[in-house]
Order: sequence, then structure tokens, then C-alpha cells
Amino acid sequence: MANSQGVLHKKIGSTFYKVNIYFNDANPESLEQKISRIIRNDLSLTQKDAKIESLQTGWLSERSS
Repeated sequence: MANSQGVLHKKIGSTFYKVNIYFNDANPESLEQKISRIIRNDLSLTQKDAKIESLQTGWLSERSS
């Protein structure tokens, strides 16, 4: 099983980040499938966060009335 790897360096503000990247070349999932899965998961989390925020906001506005 072959693995591809790399390193990404990123500076945000005054902080430097070093990210190690590993890919399993034997994984049957294509790059397009991976990206689609990541986007779907991110959208799912975003929708859950929005629902939680709306529930919390609704609860707070009722309590403050």
C-alpha cells in the first residue's frame, strides 16, 4: 500500500502552522468523491449549528421578555 504525503506551511497573523498531509493511494474513493463527501459533511455540520443557534436564540429571547 503506497501513501502520498506532503507538508503545508501557513502563516496566519504571527502564528506559523505546519500541516502534515497523508493520502492513502490504495483508497478506492476518487478525489471527486472525497471532495463531495467533505462538502456534504461540512454543510451538515453548518445546518446543525444553525438549528442549535436558532433554538438557543429563541430560548434566550423568550426568557428575556
